[in-house]
Amino acid sequence: MLRKKLKLDEPSARGNESIASTDLDSISKTFLELEINLNESLKLLQFKSPVEFVYHPLDYALKPHTVYVNRYCTTHKKVMFVGMNPGPWGMCQTGIPFGEISAVKDWFKINEEVSKPERECPEREITGFACKRSEISGQRIWGLFKNLCGVPENFFKYAFMYNYCPIAMMKRGGANVTPSEIKGDAQRKLEELCDKALFEVIQLLKVEIVVGVGKYAETRALQVLKKSNPLNTRVLYLLHPSPRVPNNKNWVETAEKRLNDLKLISYFE
Repeated sequence: MLRKKLKLDEPSARGNESIASTDLDSISKTFLELEINLNESLKLLQFKSPVEFVYHPLDYALKPHTVYVNRYCTTHKKVMFVGMNPGPWGMCQTGIPFGEISAVKDWFKINEEVSKPERECPEREITGFACKRSEISGQRIWGLFKNLCGVPENFFKYAFMYNYCPIAMMKRGGANVTPSEIKGDAQRKLEELCDKALFEVIQLLKVEIVVGVGKYAETRALQVLKKSNPLNTRVLYLLHPSPRVPNNKNWVETAEKRLNDLKLISYFE
């Protein structure tokens, strides 16, 4: 099934030895395989109330996501920004982390077919690139890097944007349920799977600096690399661009200052 989807002609990567020996030309292919393996594993989880709907953008929005990876994830990366999970008007619609519609269509020049999730929440309809809503988090973070970098290639030369968890969970009325809000065995299993994938992605891309976008992503990256950190990867923190975060009206200015303070700004100028 996986081979058919990605048209792979190489065996799947298993363990660090396979990842370490991965050819540069096959980085995007291996990355997609890691992501889809994670997505398939997450389908086996059973979520209890209040989770009513689970969206898997790597199924129904795989086409734009594949273009994103094949275009921008072909080399090792100095910096990887890690978000938490898909937002309803961003990655849930476009398949791309923080994938606000205009940023993806107008800046990345990606506009691919998006289908529907297996069970769709009426309050969180998936219309893909026809979506009229704008994700403020994506608008802010990609707007920042557009201002700094000019063209996407200047951002992706040294960096990449990744979501720790590739699925979105919602209550019956459409309210978001984040991975941090899931309790008990389901959260343990979800984090176990996503932790493993994050570690493998860091090794594959030879990431030197992980920037957790929000406290949850930072915490998971710290936990992952506390167990094993063969590349001596550092973990840094960036305030999440969500308007739900208190006192967050000037996020772009705050984030740019933070990147400067962390001595990361030179990667994007």
